[in-house]
Amino acid sequence: MNKAPLDTSSSIDWLNSGKILVHPTESIWGLGCDAFNKTAVNNIFKLKKRDKKKKFILLASSIDSVEKNLCYLSKTDKEYLSDYWPGPYTFLIKYKENIPNHLKNDTNKLAVRVSNHLPLKSLFKTFNGFIVSTSANISGKKNINDAHNIIDFFEYDDLAYYDESLGENNSTSKIIDLESKAIIRA
Repeated sequence: MNKAPLDTSSSIDWLNSGKILVHPTESIWGLGCDAFNKTAVNNIFKLKKRDKKKKFILLASSIDSVEKNLCYLSKTDKEYLSDYWPGPYTFLIKYKENIPNHLKNDTNKLAVRVSNHLPLKSLFKTFNGFIVSTSANISGKKNINDAHNIIDFFEYDDLAYYDESLGENNSTSKIIDLESKAIIRA
C-alpha cells in the first residue's frame, strides 16, 4: 500500500500500471482506475463490494474523446453537451459496440463526465484514456471524506492517493440521460 501522496505525474504512472487511485472530484473523494483495464476495474468492484450490474461513471478529457472512443454523438448532442461540459454533470450516452466488454451493460449506455475540476483536468493533460470514478466507500455505505482514511480503510496494496484538493460542490454530479434529457440523479 502506498500511503505517500502522489503528484500528478506519479498519479498518471499509477493509473497506467493498472492500480487504483484515490482522487478528488468536484465534491467527494473517488476511487479511480484506467477504465480500459479490466483487472483494475474488477478490483474496484471487489474493494467496494459492488454488484457488477451497477457500472461506474467514466471521466473523460473532452467531448471529442468521448465521441471518438466511446459514444455515438450527433452534432446536436455535442452542442447540448457543450452547455454542460466541462462541469459537474454526468450523462448517460449510448456507447459504441467496440468499447471493451467489461464496460458494457443492459442499458447500452455509459455514464460519462468531462470534469472542470483542475486536478482532474491536470491528469488528463497527460493521461490518454478514461478513468473509472466511483465514491470511496463500500457500496451503499457512507462516503469516506479524507484521503488518508480511505487508504487506511481499504488496506489494499495497489491503492494510493492523488494529493490534490476536493472541489467545493456540496453534492455529487447530476446525472442526465442524453437521449431523453431525463434527470436520473439531481
